[in-house]
Amino acid sequence: MKNVILWALLCLIVISCKDTKMIEELAETKRQLSECSTELETLKNTPENRKVRALKHLANDSFEFAKSEFTGIAENYPGTKEAKDAKVEIAKIDKIVEKKKAEDARKKALGFKVLKETSTVKNDDLKISFSSTKTGKRWTFDSYGDRYHYRDAERGDKFILTRASISSKNKNPYLPPVQAYQIKDGNLNYLGTLSYQFTRWKDYGSYLGNYADYGNDFAHSETIKFSLGLSIKEIDIDDEPVFIVVEKKGCFLRSSRLGRPEVYYKPLSCPNKNPLNVDDFDDNYVLVKIFNKSNL
Repeated sequence: MKNVILWALLCLIVISCKDTKMIEELAETKRQLSECSTELETLKNTPENRKVRALKHLANDSFEFAKSEFTGIAENYPGTKEAKDAKVEIAKIDKIVEKKKAEDARKKALGFKVLKETSTVKNDDLKISFSSTKTGKRWTFDSYGDRYHYRDAERGDKFILTRASISSKNKNPYLPPVQAYQIKDGNLNYLGTLSYQFTRWKDYGSYLGNYADYGNDFAHSETIKFSLGLSIKEIDIDDEPVFIVVEKKGCFLRSSRLGRPEVYYKPLSCPNKNPLNVDDFDDNYVLVKIFNKSNL
């Protein structure tokens, strides 16, 4: 019995020693991890790494985060060249932010009056020059010789009409949607998208599709002229301001069909944004024309 008790005591002593060793090893591991964490944090916050992060934030227009990184450099490394450079960048960011605040305030005060009309729109490799943007009761297109085709507006309707000369380096470009919007409740509300027709064909045979008209094919001609039209209610455009805008995306693709002419530009499934606000014109939309501008 005494031997059993002694054996048990020996086992407890051995286990206790092992536990003590494990505790010491665990404590040492924690200490090493803490040191590594401190070293990593130090490396992470070197002037070089903070500058890299700041420049990434600037590229994404995240001015607040960029300023925070530069401020960290200036505060933690005073008197160094890096701190001096960081202060210069902070001053630049402050100017950008103040300018943006002023522009936002101007937009808010003027609303859509801040937008400027343009007759030339560039979208990727496309250049579009608009002319004769107007309203009318008759839309003409597909001319050849001294003949042309036309559509007349129904009673109570009018056409929004424009001519566009489109140049492209691409041999089969997607054409952008030209859209009509009307102001209501401080936003622009969608009225419709203008359709594309060719302005002119070489002759009657090319219009029928008996042979190709290379003047209406971007694979052979860099520039093609189009006639665009949209029928809307007269009440929508007689008094209220109506904006003609280009959305900077491709939504019309060259296609063929049974009909005259055989070649045409088919609208794809491109949902329009409704309504638009002033900020949409910063990147995605371009204003071509405002009807009834005096009523803004």
